[in-house]
Amino acid sequence: MLDVCFDCKRPKTGDLCRKCISELLQPNWTSGNKYIDKFIQEAQLKANNSYEIIEWIPFNRLRNIEYLAHGGFSTIYKAIWLDGYINYGVKRHRNPLNYEDHKIAKEKDVKSPLNKNEKEGIRVALKSLKNSSNISDYFLNELKNHLQCMLSSNAAAVPMFGITQDPETSNYLIVMNLMNGGNLRSNLLIIKYNPLEKYEDLADIAYALLTLHKRNLVHGDFHSGNILCSSNVASINYISDFGLSRPVNQTINSNEIYGVIPYMAPEVLRGKPYTKAADIYSFGIIMWEFTSGIPTFNDRPHDFNLSLDICKGLRPEIVKGTLPVYARLMKRCWDSDPNKRPTADELNQIIFFWYNYYPKDFGNKIIAVPSEL
Repeated sequence: MLDVCFDCKRPKTGDLCRKCISELLQPNWTSGNKYIDKFIQEAQLKANNSYEIIEWIPFNRLRNIEYLAHGGFSTIYKAIWLDGYINYGVKRHRNPLNYEDHKIAKEKDVKSPLNKNEKEGIRVALKSLKNSSNISDYFLNELKNHLQCMLSSNAAAVPMFGITQDPETSNYLIVMNLMNGGNLRSNLLIIKYNPLEKYEDLADIAYALLTLHKRNLVHGDFHSGNILCSSNVASINYISDFGLSRPVNQTINSNEIYGVIPYMAPEVLRGKPYTKAADIYSFGIIMWEFTSGIPTFNDRPHDFNLSLDICKGLRPEIVKGTLPVYARLMKRCWDSDPNKRPTADELNQIIFFWYNYYPKDFGNKIIAVPSEL
């Protein structure tokens, strides 16, 4: 028996009513680019649940745009989206805006400030890719792979609401849920972070990576700065930055090597194609970061000499107090031979076993942050 929409009484798919959805979506829209139009249209046609809907979001519906961070390929901003996303029950989800939101609107560095009569909206992140006014394979790759991971599991990739375009720069921006917890790297630097919560985070990350690999994708730039946390308490961890991710059988036609050197597998540093096993190597380095609370090799330049040493077998020193079973898995992940590294599926099985069958203080022991840090 088909589910029936509460409002229009017509059959619906999942939590979506196509008729009601069509009334909520902006009519006669265009991004001005046929590739982006096609991407959004196909995503809307395939959506079975509200969190799978991707929209064209007019830039003039964004307020309080503030700079957050800058990376090698992109710039991140935070903003308020006045309309809000389509939620269960086919309605727009918006939150009341507060005094602080209107106070921020008065700051000189804020673009498109809130008007006094605008009282509702949601906080979002905007990701602007360099030179995306000329649509590149890199930008489309980011969109497609991000959406694939969202379709596989809404707990793997940061929820993406849509795409917009800055009329001043003509750059396209991805509109995503704002992760209030920051990234994993910044959270691990907090000395009094609950150790057991760190362990639960590790399980989240392993699951997100498995989701990616089940889609036959590799990430290509997997490190703690690309893992975003929904909040500082009871956080869900999401993988971000899918620009370098791609199908396993597809290589980048370039002599350049992209990534953060301490997280890069030795075979990648030697110029070999990026594989799932290279993502696993990066996961092993993240495991070490959980035990130390600091980024790997942060005491030396990330240069050719470090790359050479990693290729010769240099790895982080095991932190005192790390349980042998944890250290063994970590070392397997960063083995010089990609064939000896565990798969994402095996990682999940092992961590799931630990989580369910070891004493509750197991996580406290394997990821305790040294007091001298």
